[in-house]
Amino acid sequence: MRMVVVMARKCLLKCSRNLHAPILLEDGRNHIIGRSKETKIRDKRCSKTQVELLANYSSYTVTVRQLGANTTGVNGKPLEFGNTSVLKHNDILEILLGEHLHRIEFDPPPDSTAQKDQASDDMPRKAAAANKRRASNEDENSTMLKRTKLNKSEESEGWEEYFNGDLLVYKKDMEGREKIAGYDMDSTLITTKSGRVFAQNYDDWMILYSEIPGKLKQLYKDGYKIVIFTNQAGISRGKQTVSGIQKKICNIIEKLGVPIQAFVSTGKGKWRKPCCGMWEFLQEEANGGVAVDMSKSMYIGDAAGRPAEGKKKKDFSSNDRLFALNLGISFYTPEEHFLGVKTQKFNMPEFDPRTIDDSVKLFDPPTTKVPKFKTEVVILVGFPGAGKSFLAENHFAPLGYVVANRDTVGTWQKCVSILEKSVQEGKHVLIDNTNPDVESRKRYITAAKKMNIPVRCFILNVTKDHSRHNNKFREFSGADHSKVSDMIYHSYGSKYEEPSLAEGFEDIVRVNFVPKFRTKEDEEFYKMFLLEK
Repeated sequence: MRMVVVMARKCLLKCSRNLHAPILLEDGRNHIIGRSKETKIRDKRCSKTQVELLANYSSYTVTVRQLGANTTGVNGKPLEFGNTSVLKHNDILEILLGEHLHRIEFDPPPDSTAQKDQASDDMPRKAAAANKRRASNEDENSTMLKRTKLNKSEESEGWEEYFNGDLLVYKKDMEGREKIAGYDMDSTLITTKSGRVFAQNYDDWMILYSEIPGKLKQLYKDGYKIVIFTNQAGISRGKQTVSGIQKKICNIIEKLGVPIQAFVSTGKGKWRKPCCGMWEFLQEEANGGVAVDMSKSMYIGDAAGRPAEGKKKKDFSSNDRLFALNLGISFYTPEEHFLGVKTQKFNMPEFDPRTIDDSVKLFDPPTTKVPKFKTEVVILVGFPGAGKSFLAENHFAPLGYVVANRDTVGTWQKCVSILEKSVQEGKHVLIDNTNPDVESRKRYITAAKKMNIPVRCFILNVTKDHSRHNNKFREFSGADHSKVSDMIYHSYGSKYEEPSLAEGFEDIVRVNFVPKFRTKEDEEFYKMFLLEK
């Protein structure tokens, strides 16, 4: 039976949230998609040239290539920088992995490309099969969107789940308002009835101050949208359940008697305060397209970095204050906001990423020569995440230094072997390890001295909290670095012994932190507070 092949007439890139009009992808023409007025994407982590798309109407495919620094996603899987992937009809493109989701749609769709030129007895059967395929595609796409509407039980009515459960949202479609009054939940809107620090069950709560309901109702009348932003990592650790937290929040909102939207971070990713993920989701996906006026918005929370005073213990962290600082909005403690007390004392973190100065000289003293000797061994000393590998790859390796890294080769004995072989060949060597104590450095000093090779020490002038910040930045930016636990930082600190010339070094140089960012967006994100405490 003769078949008529119909080529696609057009290909559209459709926003899953309908925030903008579909974008036409012309056949055989490259299209650059990213942060723009066209896509309505304002996320500064998204490059203006994030991805390149090339539609092929005859094959019903779209080839995507990542151009931006931060990771793009295809059907829930990461697409690394410079790589390409092929999307088909109804596939999902995540401009940033897990965010700004768009669907590829061809018209007519592939199911209609082979059409019979006359009616057939088996048309009803084929139509049913096509409907079944379309239904299957819709189910798959719902999973790809990482957005699951929860069962309409008493506690889940109005709740939606995003990004594999990392973010829970209540009343996502609540009307948008330009002024936001954001609140933490525990010890801000509520406290425990039991008097314990942590709630004993989902009913162990009471409104913190009698003034709270009236204050919220007045703010709502004054045009504010009332929003809860709460970290609940106990869910990811299995100490709490999603349904339990949902029911608790719904009961709290009912008690307060005012319309409230809620965002719950269930883990430790970018949705967790002080990172701005929850607020950004509100702005982009859950405020009805209404732009938020940050100058008129505010955030209230108890994690404010306040020191101990009298019988009152110090705040467990600063993440609420830092959340507001990252957003650039006004911040108040519950006492200041609800009770009108004067501004309370607080301590800022020891490391402030906003103070990073990229104009300082790399080495101290600035007259430091690299290399200084005909053949030399340089030993780096510094916390994990202090920038040792960046220094090695960008400053020493280009000058001919052979880099020996224990994480790469496996053992310090192999690093010593690399040192011995390289200096015999007349090459400089850089030992790229943390080397916190005299014993760990002695191994390399002894090997070099046996061969009459001078050894120098370069100390990374980066504090523990600065290093922790660097490591957190790498995690969130998708850089290929393993996570470093706080235990490793504590271990390094306990072992650390200040290097001295008496160990056998020819000189000791301090290396200042001089960051180099791939994009302006990376720089802006780096200069946010990423650590809770």
